Amino acid sequence: MIGPLAAGVAALAVLLGVAGLALAALDRRPGKPLLQGILLLQLLLLAQAAIAITRLLQGDRPDDVGAFVGYLIVSALLVPGGAIWSLEEKSRYGTLILAAVCLVVAVLQQRLVGLWASVE
Repeated sequence: MIGPLAAGVAALAVLLGVAGLALAALDRRPGKPLLQGILLLQLLLLAQAAIAITRLLQGDRPDDVGAFVGYLIVSALLVPGGAIWSLEEKSRYGTLILAAVCLVVAVLQQRLVGLWASVE
């Protein structure tokens, strides 16, 4: 796990979450810039998962491996699931779903960093 990468992912997730909340307050659906940001977030999450899995296979293990892997899987699957659900929902609640997913990803990043701290 790389701390700066997790911090960057969390910052991007919070930024996208706030943008989603603003769009929902304006009763608007997610636009192309927000969806591009979601794609970037997903790519960063997949890169993070690849790095974390590589480090786990090399023998670096946090104290609670099960929770770490669980948070890693959920963070990687939450974004595409939320994006699909958001695009299917034709009201402003679709935008709120996307905002909530992004904010949850930010929290998951902090949990991952906390669990990985036992390795370093």
